[in-house]
Amino acid sequence: MSTARSSTWSGPAPDEVVVVGVHAGQDLRVVDAAAGLARRLAAGLVAVWVDPTRVVVRRETDGTLDLTPVDPDDDDVLGQVTAADELAERIGQHLAADGPTWRFVYAAGEVAHELAAVVAQHSTAYVVVGSRRPGLAGWMNEAIGGSIAGRLAHTQAVPVVVVPLPGERR
Repeated sequence: MSTARSSTWSGPAPDEVVVVGVHAGQDLRVVDAAAGLARRLAAGLVAVWVDPTRVVVRRETDGTLDLTPVDPDDDDVLGQVTAADELAERIGQHLAADGPTWRFVYAAGEVAHELAAVVAQHSTAYVVVGSRRPGLAGWMNEAIGGSIAGRLAHTQAVPVVVVPLPGERR
């Protein structure tokens, strides 16, 4: 079992937020689009990474999550938490110059469900996600798990913005 905790706000907690789904290796244009929208709205930014390889065993009152891997043979207890820390640092460095007040939220489980849970915890103006990965891998993920953007658009009361990402370069 491992533990993870979301970060605190980089500045004063805002009244309204833009929630953006993030993941390791993601094109930062998704974060840029969400940050730009947050700045125009004078809102904060909540960057959410949902770890689909872990499930939450217990939520502590201080926000710490006790996690266990979905795969019982997964012995990389700290790997995903470290990846989340690295992702949060990458986003923080990217937003440092002119980004809105922001925080990183680590969640675990099914991506659309966990993004929706974060939306429900805040006064959210928009949810921002990137388009699916290009190529066969992206198509397979969508065919098996469905479109995260589509599921959010059908279940959320706030607008869902999908940031188009370029296909594979030829």
